[in-house]
This record gives sequence, C-alpha cells and structure tokens, in this order.
Amino acid sequence: MSLAKFTERWTSAAYPPDAVSEPDLRSVERHFGLTLPDDYRRAMLLTGIPRPTIALLDAIVDRALDVNDLSDLYSPAEIIRQTRDFRAFGMPDHLIAIASDCSGNQFCFDATELKAGSADGPAIWFFDHDFGTTAKIAPDFEAWIDAFCAIEPSDPT
Repeated sequence: MSLAKFTERWTSAAYPPDAVSEPDLRSVERHFGLTLPDDYRRAMLLTGIPRPTIALLDAIVDRALDVNDLSDLYSPAEIIRQTRDFRAFGMPDHLIAIASDCSGNQFCFDATELKAGSADGPAIWFFDHDFGTTAKIAPDFEAWIDAFCAIEPSDPT
C-alpha cells in the first residue's frame, strides 16, 4: 500500500498516523453528497493519516524537483472545514480539499468526478490559492502518493 510506504519514508515514528474510521469517512460523504474513491478509503482505513516531517520538503528542494510537497493530509473533519474555508477564498466549488502543501495550497478531489462514480479516478487536483488556478497533477490518489514515495530522502550529512 502506497500510503504505508509514504508513512515509513516521510514521517517520524514518534508521531504515528491518526486513525480514521468508516463513520468518519461517511460523514464527509454525507456532507458533500458523494462517495470517496476506493483507493483513498482503503489507505485511510488501513494506514490512517500520516503527518509528514520536513524531510519530504527538504528532499524536494535539495533535488530542485518541480513538485509541491505534501505537508498536511487532512482528517475527515478537516476536509469539511478546509473545503468550506478555501471555497470562501476562491477555491472552485467543485473541489474537495484533502491535503495542503507547505504554502497552504490545496490538493483536492473533483466532486463532479466523485459524484459520477468514475472507475478511473478521480484525479488529484492542485489549487494554488495565490493565483487562483487549478491543475490536474495525478490520475488518482494512489499515483499521487506513489510519486512522493519515489523521491529519495536527502543525505542527512
């Protein structure tokens, strides 16, 4: 499972992932009137919510990668709150915020894709709050997390 590998590589054992329950995920689905993708649901239930350390950002910066870091993966309650708050500041209404980078930009699902029940995704979208732009950055949750797992950690010396 990709999120388990992400957790091993980019988090500290001193801060284990926060558990997520099926009722937690259903509360998000009820709130937005949609069904969360299977790969995301499985990852959250099996692994929980990892809290990445600065090591991921350091590795991205050290290698000058054109990738936004994953700084904070949201709990179900945070998904609802962050989505509401960022929509008030210009994030398109069809986006559901699930995580942020270190600058507060949002990684999102597209609610229209979730409601359509597409078997191919849904994709991960990036909302840049400074420019008010969105871009598709991964075909699905697992591919997005796999991309972070492929980054080699920086040399600690």
